[in-house]
Parts: sequence; structure tokens; C-alpha cells
Amino acid sequence: MTRRNKSVFFVSDLVIILYGQLTMARPRSARISEIKTKLIARIRDGFHRPGELFLSNRALSDRYGVSYQTAHILMEELVREGWLERRPSSGTYIAGREEKLIGVQLIFSSRARTPGSFGANLLQRMSRALKDAEFPSVQTWAEGKVPFRARHLPVLWECSHLVERFTSERRFCLLLHDAPPPGLAASYVDCVRTDDFSGGVCAAQVLMQRLRDARGLVVLAGPKEDRRSSQRVEGFLKVAPDARVIYSGGWFLEHGRAAASALMSENLRGVFCCNDRLAQGVIAEFETKGVQPMPYVVGFDNAPIAEALHLSTIAIPWEQFAAEAVDLARNRLNGATSPARQIILSLRPHIRLTA
Repeated sequence: MTRRNKSVFFVSDLVIILYGQLTMARPRSARISEIKTKLIARIRDGFHRPGELFLSNRALSDRYGVSYQTAHILMEELVREGWLERRPSSGTYIAGREEKLIGVQLIFSSRARTPGSFGANLLQRMSRALKDAEFPSVQTWAEGKVPFRARHLPVLWECSHLVERFTSERRFCLLLHDAPPPGLAASYVDCVRTDDFSGGVCAAQVLMQRLRDARGLVVLAGPKEDRRSSQRVEGFLKVAPDARVIYSGGWFLEHGRAAASALMSENLRGVFCCNDRLAQGVIAEFETKGVQPMPYVVGFDNAPIAEALHLSTIAIPWEQFAAEAVDLARNRLNGATSPARQIILSLRPHIRLTA
């Protein structure tokens, strides 16, 4: 290269440097300052967690209508100020200590202690599915002061007060067989549940197909304040609006037996019980009192007792339920910080009695 060419390159580089200095020296426009303020607010909004992937330079440029160079400068400033961190060949992430989950904590209501109950069946299936997936897990009863395991994903059944606690701490959890609380908290609560309204519709259709019409139908619901029971009743009444509804004081055999007398009438032909344990109690009481002809009874859940009784029931797809729950847990254990997902499974009738 000649001395003249070297001089040309030197002058060109000097011009670029001086131009950059002059450009940087110019006051920043109010709009660019506002964009930076919005980006910081986004990072601090409580819904973005350390280790979560942030906007790319290109995405920032497109979203706010600025040049790629301006987007790059803003992102570099946020990195220098400690809001973001760069990971080579990966992207830009929210700065801070990322808490890596190492296992699952199953937290179940003590109702699951009852052998053969819905909760006991669910706990058994979840424990087996987590073991098959090789996920470390511990099991805790939701009684008194619950000891929480650090760096474990809480998986909850029938303990809504704990759901509120975890969401108030902006901590992810997995809810089984129930809907997440409404509002902001829902973004932290993954869940797997069933479509209870549709299940009630199925029960009415099964009874009407067997009995040819909707005459003499009764629904034995769970506790009046139980939302899932109410949805099952609403679904049933959508198809059979003239059916009588009787509310029990709980979900177990003794509650079904206690309510059985209120079900009896001269024209009783079919009973939909909002879970299989209630159905067990009704059948036991009817048999004790020698009710003839025995009305056609349909349960709900397909708990182990349904098979023992040869009971027709609206069945939860148990294997799919556990598999979907494990997939959601795997997502969180792998570090996902995306908004929570709700998986709603359809139910299907399991007919065990022939006409």
C-alpha cells in the first residue's frame, strides 16, 4: 500500500470517529429516552424473571420504530447498567440470579389419605408418572404449617390458600383438577383440569339414552359451594332442565348414604351422582332399604370404586391427565418462564351396565 493510500484510510477513519463523537454528543431525543424508560419498566414489571429471554435488537427496532443502530445502543446501555446480560450465540436475557428448579413437591389435601378416593388415586398416578419421568419428587400433606421445599415446583391439589401464597410471591406452581385464580395471579399457575360442564351434559345424555326420556331424573350434587359440582349440575340441567337437584354435605360414601332418602320418589328412574363415592353411598343405601326397581345410577370420575361396583360413570382420562401434568412440570424444571398454560381435558362416559 502506498503512503498516499495509507493517508486516505487514516483520514477516513478519523472522519468516522469524529462523526461518531459528534453524534453521541448530541442530546438524546425525548422519544428515545421514553423508549428506554419503557424498557426498564418492562424489566421491572414483576412478570419478567431473571434468566428470561428479552427482546432482540431487531425486535426492539420493529416494535418501537427506531433504527437497528439505535436499538443496539439502547440494549448495550441496559447491559452496562445491569438490567440485561448478553449470552454469546444465545441472546439477551433479564439479568439476575436464575433459580434452577431441581424437583417437584406434591402438596395434597389430607382428603387424599382416604384409600380409593379421587385424591388418593390422583396422588398415586402423579407419583408414578413423575418417577417414570425420572423427576425427583417429595410428597407433603397440606396440613398446618406446610414445609416448602426450596427449588422445587409446587404441584397442588385441593389447597387453594397455598395457590394464593405462591402467586403472591410470583412463584410458578402447577394446579391439579381446578382452575387458576382470576386476574394477574393466573399467569403463574399452570393447570390440568377437566371440563365439568361438559361432563354434566354427558351424564344427562347417558341417562336419557338408557331411559329413553328425561322423566324421573335426580342429580345428587356435592357441597353447594363447590364450583366444580355446580358446573356439573349446570351441564346436566342444560339437557334435562326438569331434573331435581339434591345437595350433599360432602363427597364421600357417608354423604351419599345420608342423601339417599331425599332422592327417593315414586317416579325415580335415574340418578346422576357428581362423584363415584356419592354413587357408592346411594347404591349401598338403596340396597339396604330394598329399593325396587333400582334406579340407573351414573357416577363421575371413574375412581377405583367405580370398577369395583361395576358402575357407569363419566370418566376422567387418568393416564392423559398425569402425562399432561408431567409435561407442564418438565417445562418449568427446564427453566421456562413463559406465561402459565391451562390444559382442559374432555371426559367420556364409561358404560359398565348393559340394557
